[in-house]
Amino acid sequence: MSVESNARILGRTQKSASLDLLRRLFRTRFGGIGVTILLVVTFLSVFAPLFAKTGPLDLGSPTMTPPSWAYPLGTDSLGRDLRSVMLYAGRSSLTIGFCAAAMAFLIGGTVGALAGYFRGPVAAVLLRITDLFHTLPAIIIVLFSVSLLGANFWLQVAAVALAIWPIEARIVYGQFIALSEREFVLAARAAGLSTFHIIFREIMPNALPTVIVQVSLDASTAILIEAGLGFLGLSDPTVPSWGEMLNRGQEFLELAWWMSVFPGAAICVAVLGFNLFADGVTEMFNPRASVAPPKLDG
Repeated sequence: MSVESNARILGRTQKSASLDLLRRLFRTRFGGIGVTILLVVTFLSVFAPLFAKTGPLDLGSPTMTPPSWAYPLGTDSLGRDLRSVMLYAGRSSLTIGFCAAAMAFLIGGTVGALAGYFRGPVAAVLLRITDLFHTLPAIIIVLFSVSLLGANFWLQVAAVALAIWPIEARIVYGQFIALSEREFVLAARAAGLSTFHIIFREIMPNALPTVIVQVSLDASTAILIEAGLGFLGLSDPTVPSWGEMLNRGQEFLELAWWMSVFPGAAICVAVLGFNLFADGVTEMFNPRASVAPPKLDG
């Protein structure tokens, strides 16, 4: 059999496995809803120019116009179309969510993997560093970082990741402790495979379900932290975000409720999507999670 044939067979197998996982996720109680919410929100944000009437910073519309046919979400105090601002703001809020969660996984996953695999003094040092960051409230770390380094967008992403990585480290550490003595790991060690291979090809793939759940929860946490920073006026003023919209709308809550309600609803929907997705993944890989509790006879 040729190399091309083997590659095609492998590709079809991987595609079939991916589709099977997606079908299993949609069979869970909330996983399909979470995926649908995230896909819709991400699609609207990525392709914002297709749905936005104007640019996010374009002025000229009547100020503080309530929702109408011409302006479905109304306008703000500067004369911006809120539909357009919300669509573009979704880009920055979701970027912070995805990128901060990914960075937290890279940092925390590496620390947790090294501590769980090598144990001993290495684990002691790494876990003490993790505990040091974990004892500080996430919002305090972010506020300190933003006040020290400024409100640059990407520095803000890094600050959020710095605040949430200890949770990832603890999760990965626990998974490595549980999996490092399993038969397939012991067999890999006996076969003389490298440490890199054992960590990233044997243990990490088996820890992924739990890690994916935590990454999804971290993304929702990152969006909430960004919203808090924006509400306090500490986000990057040059980048529209849902939190920044909340900050601008709080001054006009009684006169223009739509300036606060719609970005607040967008934050709630995005966070709900990530949490429902995490719940679906948990149920998919944990059959006991889908078992209904026994009914009590009244």
